[in-house]
Amino acid sequence: MKKIDMKPDVLDVLKAVLVATLISLALVLIFAIILKFSSLPSFVIVPVNIAIKLVSIFVGCLIGFKAKQNGILKGAVTGLVYMLLTFFIFAAMNAFKDVKFSWIDLITLPIAGALSGIVAVNIRDKKQRAN
Repeated sequence: MKKIDMKPDVLDVLKAVLVATLISLALVLIFAIILKFSSLPSFVIVPVNIAIKLVSIFVGCLIGFKAKQNGILKGAVTGLVYMLLTFFIFAAMNAFKDVKFSWIDLITLPIAGALSGIVAVNIRDKKQRAN
């Protein structure tokens, strides 16, 4: 029986989630500062927050994935773990008042992670073949 080593995949997911979360926190802070000093209408908040999440997952997968296999699975898990982690972080920042769980995030972020994972492992695979 062949033994499967999942350690590289788990480490890839953890690195990708950490990178994505840090990017999200930075981008949300920048966006909050922009909102504070500008007169942007409130309807731009939701689309910008969605864009921040998608960009964060994509960059997290690109930076975090080193192993060139299982991109779709690692990406989907990254999107799911990222969603749960950021949900709890931002809920804690608001002292768990008015916490609203987003079913859209539950569906879209693992899908975005899976697509990002596919791109990340294929880009890494092409770079390794070129060397």
